[in-house]
Amino acid sequence: MNKEACKKLFYELVYPSLPNEWEVDGIIEEIVELPHSLREQLFEQIPVIWPVSNSLCLSFLEDGVRVIGSIPSDLVPKWVRAILSRYEQQGLGSARGLIVNAEESFLAPLRARNMVRFEDISKRMLFYIRGISGESVDIALDPIPYTDTTTFYVPPTISVMGSYQQNQLLYKFILTLHWGFHFLGTFKICADAGKPHSVNSAHEVGDPEERMVLSDFFSALESPDLAADLFFLIETHRVMNWLKEDLPGLTNEFVQLKSELLRALDYPELGKVSSKLTQLCSFLLFNEEQPQWLKKIKISPAIFLAPSREDTVPLLNVLYEQIAQPDELYRRPLLLELLGKHDFNRASAEIERKRQVMKETFILHLEALKNKHGSSSKQTRSTGIPDEADQAVAILTENTAESESSQLRQVLDNPETELPAELVALMEQIKEDLGHIPPSYFSAASGVSGKGFQRRGTAPVGSEETHDNMEGILLDEWDYRRNGYRKNWCRIYERELPVLHSTFVAATLDKHRGLLIKLRRQFEFMKTNEHFVRRQREGDDLDLDAIVEARGDQRAGISPSSKLFVRLQRNERDIATIFLVDMSNSTEGWVGTVIKEALVLLCEVMDVAGDPYGILGFSGMRRSRCDLYRIKDIEEPYNQNIHQRINSILPREYTRIGPALRYASGKLKSFEARTRLLVTITDGKPEDYDDYKGEYAIEDTRKALMEARGSGIHTFCITVDREAHEYLPQMFGRGNYIFIDEIDKLPMRMIDMYRQLTG
Repeated sequence: MNKEACKKLFYELVYPSLPNEWEVDGIIEEIVELPHSLREQLFEQIPVIWPVSNSLCLSFLEDGVRVIGSIPSDLVPKWVRAILSRYEQQGLGSARGLIVNAEESFLAPLRARNMVRFEDISKRMLFYIRGISGESVDIALDPIPYTDTTTFYVPPTISVMGSYQQNQLLYKFILTLHWGFHFLGTFKICADAGKPHSVNSAHEVGDPEERMVLSDFFSALESPDLAADLFFLIETHRVMNWLKEDLPGLTNEFVQLKSELLRALDYPELGKVSSKLTQLCSFLLFNEEQPQWLKKIKISPAIFLAPSREDTVPLLNVLYEQIAQPDELYRRPLLLELLGKHDFNRASAEIERKRQVMKETFILHLEALKNKHGSSSKQTRSTGIPDEADQAVAILTENTAESESSQLRQVLDNPETELPAELVALMEQIKEDLGHIPPSYFSAASGVSGKGFQRRGTAPVGSEETHDNMEGILLDEWDYRRNGYRKNWCRIYERELPVLHSTFVAATLDKHRGLLIKLRRQFEFMKTNEHFVRRQREGDDLDLDAIVEARGDQRAGISPSSKLFVRLQRNERDIATIFLVDMSNSTEGWVGTVIKEALVLLCEVMDVAGDPYGILGFSGMRRSRCDLYRIKDIEEPYNQNIHQRINSILPREYTRIGPALRYASGKLKSFEARTRLLVTITDGKPEDYDDYKGEYAIEDTRKALMEARGSGIHTFCITVDREAHEYLPQMFGRGNYIFIDEIDKLPMRMIDMYRQLTG
């Protein structure tokens, strides 16, 4: 539209109240330069504003030219209503401010009203993602969304959409998208080092030794950030195609976000890279027109219509070659910031952890199977002849191509054997993940055949651990969903730590020699409680307050008191403490090392104070095996044996805190002391391999702590983590925990905490 046509349209809209032509010319020149869609948005509002005020309408056109592009199209009518309301209430000058400063005066307050805080919808979103995934996953907060396949990370707030409902829907879309990455195997995609593939040919899997994880593959390119975003974009396209086929109802719901998300692609271009990536986003994610540069590349249409996991890396190679510009700055589009990223390192570590757990659980099931069907096991140990279960393991190790379940029944000499449903489900999980059950899984079982299974973190039969209570102790667990206990739900095993001889304690004492001397002096004063008792008949000094009061009574004619002295009274301390130490696998590395250092220093200074104390480590796997490791009994003297047990503290399995708290509380309740203190030292939230995670685990832990406090036990937590998580006040109560984000502070903070609680 040229200037004359634009002016003609303007006059038609304002007829019959025509303004002076000179007032319009300057405005029209700027309006003509606008894109057609924005020009239409401005002109659509002229009939609304002009009848109210000619001057306001001209101001709207003059100033609106520069801001109309920043206002979402569906919010323009609302913006105009706000301008008119401001004009009627405060006049032209104030209304013009709402036009000129639209971002600050109109959009920012609107976003604040439409902003969704995840904490307000967290329960609903957690139920949603667990329901749609069928897995006991969790949700945590991070500015950029991603997943490690067990936890989904989302931003604390979202306010980019035009309404509160749309912002809620965006949370739902982000969670669904990242679950789709996990479900469709995004994190299992690898690249063949140095072997680019044709985008029109099937992706052949290369030699496993030549495979490389994608994070390394991206790092080898000149623009790794661009490559990672292209991969993210292709995989998002694949997930959205899958959702369209398998969950069309959800897809239709997410269509409501299309216009707002497309708007997120509108940002100042920095060159060819940004321009092409924006066009690619529009095409792959929103079915907009295919860009011309992409049409020129010979790519099979099937890749876009029905993309597969095998197509991702070849397509990435082709697109990267077309888009990458070595000398050009790349900036990530806002749309991808909203949708998230991939964290391959965390996802790979979590997948490997879950595989290890499945392997160990599979071996434990084989142990139970052997105990049930290996009736000649005792004879085997005495004669050396393998039993049936050993033969089963051997045969399965040699040949795992056939149905493992069928083979297992055959070699147990009973084709009708009913395999446990949990074992069958686990075998299916392993095969779904790896394609088959690896021979190494059976080899691991065969290695302990006839000798009992040596689980990680336990000693073999015949070791010093055999005197433990192997029947276990049954404890209840709190289920907040039913508002009641699950009776005899967890089985606690009291374990002895296998002794590892090392110089760790000696090295720690040498490292902290100066600090230890200072702390010992401070703790020497804690051997007894000393305080002054006033108004005594006898004492060490005069009580001046009592004397002044007696003198006043005498002058008033009242018989004065004879209690005029102060006496120093010494009371023996009567405090018992148990330190409950997290020995889960998440304490591996520097966390575990510093926790052990803190325990060494604590033992040294508490030995000076003379307070009885015990140390218990806890870990385990599932409710059927909650392990408690005796590091120091309450009344056991501190000696070299304790040194060696602290040496032997190692990361083991999972963090089921509730049973450990109930067990330690029971120990404390049976010990006679006026003050009893239970201190938990952990590096993260409670979690186990089964459903013990999320709100269920937090509520059980909170209930166990409430039970302890109801028994007169003071509870406290020292959490060693990089983040102060929101669940800590919920579990321990405000003021009942300290958070340590700098690990080097742990030994001193831990000892200060004890002195303050018991001094």
